[in-house]
Amino acid sequence: MKKSIFLIAAFAILILSSCTKEEQVFGNKDEMLKQDSYIEVTSASTDAILGEILRMNASYPATKAIWGERFLTGTVTITIRDSSGVRIFLVDFGTGNTGPDGKVRKGKLAAYIVNNGKTGSEQKIKYIDFVEDGYMFSGWVGRTITRDIDAKTQQALITEDFKVTIPDGTKFTKRVATLNRLIKMGDLATKDDDIIECYGTITVTNEKNESRTRVIDAATPLIFNVSASEIVKGIAKTTFPDGKTLTIDYGDGTVDNTATVSDGTKTWTITLKKTK
Repeated sequence: MKKSIFLIAAFAILILSSCTKEEQVFGNKDEMLKQDSYIEVTSASTDAILGEILRMNASYPATKAIWGERFLTGTVTITIRDSSGVRIFLVDFGTGNTGPDGKVRKGKLAAYIVNNGKTGSEQKIKYIDFVEDGYMFSGWVGRTITRDIDAKTQQALITEDFKVTIPDGTKFTKRVATLNRLIKMGDLATKDDDIIECYGTITVTNEKNESRTRVIDAATPLIFNVSASEIVKGIAKTTFPDGKTLTIDYGDGTVDNTATVSDGTKTWTITLKKTK
């Protein structure tokens, strides 16, 4: 009898242990999905910041502290210079700047732009110890831009190669991506309906040299609501080093700071990283 009780107890412990390990595995993967979403938002925000700078460029002298629309405030300084046909923008957030979107930024962004007439340009953006809400970005983003002036859209072919260090300074991820982004400007009077659509392939490698791949299909692009600074729609599939694939669905366009995750059998909801 005692032996039977012991076996039942051992079996129960084994089941509980397996469940705990599974929960830990999914918990870790959830954190990775949240991290990837947060980095995606910052990457899209960089596009929006650059777009804001370029729109304001026509009205400001070469060096001036400016008062921005959504990301930039009076403590941000932009320096503009030309070198061999390349226009260079240096955006200095100083040692700590709270933008109108509520996020704290510091460090610098450098943008190198070669215009190909009114409808296109080649751009390279460099993160120089750029920090957003404690996450440090270093590396670069390349962009080939095609504009449709009448439709108020901007198509961007994006290549990324940058590193993100989390706030505790001990862990990091390296992101390499090839993306397509469509930047849609809404009503210039309200500035509340700008969106950025994005699809493509992203590889993220952590400090242990473990890589995961995130694929966003053109049929279900991620929709970044610029005003809310949040991904509000779209689907991405992430394949982890162990071969497991999780699908994250950001919803129907509602700003709710959540996403639905599925492993093909189970479905659950996660709260996205939103520090402000």
